Amino acid sequence: MPTHRVPPGSTGLVGRRHETRMLRRLIGDLGAGRGGALLLLGEAGIGKTALIESVRTPPRTTVLRARGTEPARRRAYDGLRRLCAPLSAVAAGLPAPQHRALQHVLHPPGTPGGPDPFLTATATLNLLVAASAERPVLCVVDDAHGLDRASARVLAFVARRVQGAQVALLVAARHPHDRTELAGLPPLLLTGLPERDARRFLSTRVSAPFDPSVTDRVIAEAGGNPLALLELSRTAGLPAPGAPCAAAPPGTPGEADLRSRIAALPAATRQLLLVAAAEPTGHPLHLWRALRHLGIDTAAAAPAEEAALLRIDLWIRFGDPRVRSLVWYGATPAERRTAHRALAVAAEAAREPDRWIWHHAHSLPGPDEAVAGALERAASPDRAPGRSAAFLEAAAHLTPDARDRTARTLRAAATHRTAGAHDAAERLLVRACSGPLDRRLTAEAATLRARMALDLGRFDTAAGLLRQAAALMSPLDASSAREIHLDGLVAAACAGRLASGPRPPEPPDPADFPRPAPPPGSPRPVDVLLDALTDREHRGLALAAPALRSALRGYLDRQDSHPLGPGEAWAVCSAAIDLWDENAWRRLADRHVRDARRAGTPAALPAALGRRALLHVHAGEFEAAAALVREIDALPGGTGGWGAPCPRIVLAAWRGDRARTTRLVSQTRRDALARGDGQLLTAVGYARTVLFNGLGRPADTVRTWRSALHLDETGLHTWGLVELVEAAVRSGESDLADAALDGVLRRTEALSTPWALGVRLRCRALLSGRAEAGDLHQEAIRRLDLGDAVLPTARSRLLYGEWLRAGGYDIEARRQLQQAYAVFSHCGSTAFAARTARELRAAGEPTRALRTGRIEPSSLTARERRIAGLVAAGATTREVGIELRVSPRTVDAHLRNVFKKTGISSRRQLRDMMPLGIDGESPEDGRIPEGRGAIVLP
Repeated sequence: MPTHRVPPGSTGLVGRRHETRMLRRLIGDLGAGRGGALLLLGEAGIGKTALIESVRTPPRTTVLRARGTEPARRRAYDGLRRLCAPLSAVAAGLPAPQHRALQHVLHPPGTPGGPDPFLTATATLNLLVAASAERPVLCVVDDAHGLDRASARVLAFVARRVQGAQVALLVAARHPHDRTELAGLPPLLLTGLPERDARRFLSTRVSAPFDPSVTDRVIAEAGGNPLALLELSRTAGLPAPGAPCAAAPPGTPGEADLRSRIAALPAATRQLLLVAAAEPTGHPLHLWRALRHLGIDTAAAAPAEEAALLRIDLWIRFGDPRVRSLVWYGATPAERRTAHRALAVAAEAAREPDRWIWHHAHSLPGPDEAVAGALERAASPDRAPGRSAAFLEAAAHLTPDARDRTARTLRAAATHRTAGAHDAAERLLVRACSGPLDRRLTAEAATLRARMALDLGRFDTAAGLLRQAAALMSPLDASSAREIHLDGLVAAACAGRLASGPRPPEPPDPADFPRPAPPPGSPRPVDVLLDALTDREHRGLALAAPALRSALRGYLDRQDSHPLGPGEAWAVCSAAIDLWDENAWRRLADRHVRDARRAGTPAALPAALGRRALLHVHAGEFEAAAALVREIDALPGGTGGWGAPCPRIVLAAWRGDRARTTRLVSQTRRDALARGDGQLLTAVGYARTVLFNGLGRPADTVRTWRSALHLDETGLHTWGLVELVEAAVRSGESDLADAALDGVLRRTEALSTPWALGVRLRCRALLSGRAEAGDLHQEAIRRLDLGDAVLPTARSRLLYGEWLRAGGYDIEARRQLQQAYAVFSHCGSTAFAARTARELRAAGEPTRALRTGRIEPSSLTARERRIAGLVAAGATTREVGIELRVSPRTVDAHLRNVFKKTGISSRRQLRDMMPLGIDGESPEDGRIPEGRGAIVLP
């Protein structure tokens, strides 16, 4: 029987579509009354158990579970006993000989001999069939390689005979030859993660290794196995010199055998294994040079290779990922220092100073200032942040002076934060605060703690901490204090409505909020930006607009002066949005992404990509935005990073994806409330208004945004007011529409960009009389056409077309609506495309000339959705019939219903439908399937 080789998936269950599809088919057949079996094969740690636990069984399903263990392999029917024990009451209804055989299995008498194997297998089959008469039965057997032979034979017998009953068997084992009795079951082979996904898995679960070559070695040695990646990462970055070595991790099944195999090796071979475990890069040349210094011949590797503990080719690879940990933790501190000393000698001979200082530091028994200084110098800013952080942490451990040790620990913590390793940064920050702190170190520690809270999106907490840090730093370093104060303003703006403490009813006097004095000399762009944001916070956008424009010019004219920090980048991009300046927004967002990529700082990249993705959405470039969202998800901490959820939910809303938007709204609102992120709540509200306006539900938009009308936030809040103006007019709430229009006008009155002028004119047109509304609509479209606001322009054409149609000008209405429909369809804005299509039909556009751009899940039955998805994916009528077990004539009948309900007339048009899930949801990762308009199957 052929084995289904699974293409490598991504982290965990994400990407394992083939596996989950076969599992869903097995469970689906079970719910439909058809039995079956599936044998999951894969090495230890590949994800078999996680895949089994992900199975969702039909309601009222009896799930029987058993797990093979090494001790139980010697007890006949032990696995079968644990599997069938819950059905002991059902066994009483079987024929007497079968009942006696099962009683012997379930309650062994303790005397020699056993039941007839064939009778036991038949009794087990009849037991499961009888139990399935009331509800389906799913038998789940994990680690089947540890089953006893008798149980394995019975399971194989049952698996071949359950097709006609509501019984399914899901069995997991390592290799087919581990339990040859199960070789006849339909197999599904799980393979390891590809390199890209393995790097993503490693980066999201461990701190960054000190050198890229370490990551390369771990990836190569693990072979895509998630468990191996975790095990190898334990010793990839060795403990800092002088630090107490952690105890060996808890034992796992099979470690006793590995320990005995290691202990049986010759002394020279065990020492070779220890040197290999201490060399993080895994290069054989480094190993051979160190062994030469220890007087060990290369032949010492042969016993380890014969015992399948080590393999040396282009890389040093351990036969089991646990071998490295067992060898390292099993050695004494003196033995570890000896291994590092040999590696240091080898690195010195090869003239590799960085490797020499690293191993030399680990070979020392105590502090050494000279070596600590050399480690600190090796942690240069142009190196990878994770590597520099490891060198700085090692330098701190070797520093004899307490004050210098605290300073180096703080610097190591800050570098870990830059690398995105917040757990390591928190650990070192706590350690630094336990040492002696002068005024400068106290201010630096407070600043680091505040900025870590800012990185994690805890804006309300970060705002208070940053204010305190700025006050501590102000008398020591005015320039740094102003940068901290800027981050504090950013945190307060992001906290927004969730900021703790009551807000004053009137704008406060700026004198009540002193900020650090600017340093002498000409002001830096950050100084101008700080003053402008302070004016924006306390005097409003209209009065602060000139200062904000001046600050933007400073950043745009000096693009390569210095990399933008996360808070600074958020501030300048938000200023560009507040000024409705698309060109500045694009240039600054591109610069932030470029700076974050160039610096290799995972902590800053999710926020930078999020801002760029939002700009893609604004420009109608949904595929580009979805690609950046996927990249954010692949970064360590990306899914919950600062600003990362915003483009995800806004993109789903503009696509008109109701199910996904609803799911993201619920999840994002919980995250925003937990973190104190008011800006994220604003994004949730804006996304809902876009979705509701696209679906033609203005009353829901009004309910969503009415409570936020009084707020004065940056960016998306003004966009929400624009949506509210339209919804209030369509709902007949003129007072609310006037109030929303007043808010839009106040935020755009001092602005003259095409985007600002066009949106302002469109909002005015919605509330104007017929005498002037047409001119205002036309002028709004003309202004917006001068910029890159693709979606706002299409929205203006839609509103103008609706106004024209209502006035009886159908020909001109069709011209405007056709242009709007072309934009929405091309972008993938399905809800607005459907709304525009309805207007076009009302204006006399022929139905056949339209494609709504999506299959409405409410209009198709489940069978029709399934058939539409298969046909759109390229399946023929015959192939669809085979897949669904129906006749080709039935497929054609359902397909005709699909054509009739969606207004199309050919399979080509069905394939041209926009790339949405057949159930109305976008693919989970936002990816556009291969081929234009491919529909993702459920």
